[in-house]
Amino acid sequence: MRTENVLLILGLIFSIFLFTFRFENGFEFLNIQLEYSIIDVALNMSTENYLNSAIIGYLCYLIFSFIVWNKTSKNGKTILLIFSILTLIGIGIELKPFYESFNGIYSGKHFRIGIPLAIIGFYIANRMNKTELNKKTVGNNVYN
Repeated sequence: MRTENVLLILGLIFSIFLFTFRFENGFEFLNIQLEYSIIDVALNMSTENYLNSAIIGYLCYLIFSFIVWNKTSKNGKTILLIFSILTLIGIGIELKPFYESFNGIYSGKHFRIGIPLAIIGFYIANRMNKTELNKKTVGNNVYN
């Protein structure tokens, strides 16, 4: 399995299965939650009073972006750029709750768009693979 696909699958897993924890009195693992909502955004406040591992999924997506940047055609870079910007926004918003938790002011902010990012990532990887196959096929036909 290609590295790109592994990163996307890991990102999707960390977007669906959220490890929840707190830092109030040291590290306290709470549980693993199944989160299947496609988009879940709470930028001001929510009823969630715990942190989660969604940021790990975003980091997998960011590494995916770096790996496929040079492998993507010029036409595909636009969607990859949008993917990367959304990933960076997700990382930025998910980092703030960690800071707030360490300072005791966490109010449940979160930004979960991991499932749509996985879908976009698989689309990018699929287009990239088709482009590579076409180049190999064209190259073989020219020399045959």
